[in-house]
Amino acid sequence: MTPFAVDYRLTHPIALHVAFEIRGFTALLGRSGAGKSSLIKALAGLVQATGTPWAGLPPELREVGYLPQNAALFPHLTALENVAYPLRGRDRFERAKTLLDELGLLDLAPRPATQLSGGQAQRVALARALAHRPKLLLLDEPSSGLDATTRDATFTWLIDTLAARGVPALAATHDPGLAGFTDWMVLLSEQKIIREGTPRDLFAAPGSVAAAELLGFENIWQEEQSWFAARSTDFRPATAGREARIVRVRAHGSGLRLDCAMPQPVIVHTENTAEAFTPGATLCLHIAPDKLRRLRS
Repeated sequence: MTPFAVDYRLTHPIALHVAFEIRGFTALLGRSGAGKSSLIKALAGLVQATGTPWAGLPPELREVGYLPQNAALFPHLTALENVAYPLRGRDRFERAKTLLDELGLLDLAPRPATQLSGGQAQRVALARALAHRPKLLLLDEPSSGLDATTRDATFTWLIDTLAARGVPALAATHDPGLAGFTDWMVLLSEQKIIREGTPRDLFAAPGSVAAAELLGFENIWQEEQSWFAARSTDFRPATAGREARIVRVRAHGSGLRLDCAMPQPVIVHTENTAEAFTPGATLCLHIAPDKLRRLRS
């Protein structure tokens, strides 16, 4: 897909000026309150803003589909009626049914919206957003309202469906795990874009402390004048390496979480449950050089 350039300035409800590209399915990753949802609504024409594209056009003239948080289906309508709602013409229900069929959702057509699961509602809401053939799909926290079991499956289905139809998308999220599924990531911090790139590149080299925090690195610390980041699974107890003191030991899934002081606080996840890890004891932590990310402050 051709990159889709965005350059927008907002003054309300948050002061924000951003310029970045949408490439395929793009994640806008940022903390709560950073302005993600405001930007999504501005692109949809629901919040006043200046810039390109579409700024100044009323919502009904923008070639976008908008998927708000929690799907927001009309509860008194069936799935089919929800999808047909934005369409016009005598054949709108037939067109809505065809779309549901194309998306593998035809069996949900007669169900009232109140009888759909979270994942089903999200898929029907996507069908409604695609009904008028938008040039861009906007998604506001698409994982909200989904449980852990259906979250990843629903999100990857969204990505695959849009790729098959050739529709670019911008999804606002605070979840780095979901953002990692996308084609392109844009990091929003302190009301500005701090980095953009592929998930592989950004996770491999966050570049800054702010980026590493957004990307979910559990361990970020300073040694002398340098900053570093590492995943909790990047460290492993070994016979040689960085000396650390165990502060706390907790069960974590099938393994253990070790809170350590190196002397900087670090979290280590290990599947080695045969060894006795005792608070107050000293151990050595090994980390492969390519797993240690050097950062800018």
